[in-house]
Amino acid sequence: MKRLMIVFAAALLCACSGMNKNTISYQAGKYDPAAYYVVSGTGETKEAASANAMANMKQSFIRSVADVQIIDELDDLASNAKIEKVWKDKSSQTKRYFAIAVLKRQIAEQILQAPANELDARLGAYASQLQTNNDKFSGLRAAMSMENLIVKRNVLQDLYAFISQDRIGYETERFENYKKLYNDRLSAVKVAAVVRGDSHEELLSKIVSGINKMGLSAVGPEDKTALMSVEVQAKVDGYESEKVKGLEWAATSAAVNMRDLEAGTTFASFTLHDRAGTGRKADSVRKSMQAVGVKAADEIVLNLKKYLKTK
Repeated sequence: MKRLMIVFAAALLCACSGMNKNTISYQAGKYDPAAYYVVSGTGETKEAASANAMANMKQSFIRSVADVQIIDELDDLASNAKIEKVWKDKSSQTKRYFAIAVLKRQIAEQILQAPANELDARLGAYASQLQTNNDKFSGLRAAMSMENLIVKRNVLQDLYAFISQDRIGYETERFENYKKLYNDRLSAVKVAAVVRGDSHEELLSKIVSGINKMGLSAVGPEDKTALMSVEVQAKVDGYESEKVKGLEWAATSAAVNMRDLEAGTTFASFTLHDRAGTGRKADSVRKSMQAVGVKAADEIVLNLKKYLKTK
């Protein structure tokens, strides 16, 4: 039995001695991934390798979490990472330096929890205003004020789930309740959308999509429960291009009128234009109509947000 133990220990020693300790995977493997987030970097000097590792730490957050650069805590996380080891790979011909940057996940959680709590407190205050006002239209100023807060809180939530020890978000139920209240209040507001005139299907599709993406509910003009309306008169003109011969051109205009149906007032009115030239008239009409539709949808959403903030 003693001889067997000696043979086993010798075999283990041989295996360890044959392991290349210069590899990044070996050095990074020394850190418990449940407790530490580890990123590496390389360079021709120790300083360059260290700087590269720290830069890679920040870039890993940017690549992994959408819109993470809109929050200030990105720099806070990166600044709390530490260079734990720098070494030269002597077995390589290039003789480059390697560095390991390490961020303790518990520290990262603490950094993100404070701003998440602050945002939730502000969201909670607006949520209370919405809950005390059951009217679908009035009180929407509070809902619109929640929009930017929810955007930032979503980013914090995604970043927290990416970097935390248990890989889940922070105070998820609380945050989801605020989002649901916000979404429910917006979706209860119906906007009647109608486009009249030439080849209007493409234009209507873009406008309806923009209203729905905003969180409101786009409905047809026959819906009597609509609180607002967007009415558009579309017109397409064909003309010859003096600059580019051989193309069929189409110019589209859209005259937009936006109304508060409860108050019986117009709160926005504008006209947009665009043109397109292709080898076929039908394609030119479609492209110009799509371009005007995108512009109209963006402008309509901006005016809706501006108006709802006054309610």
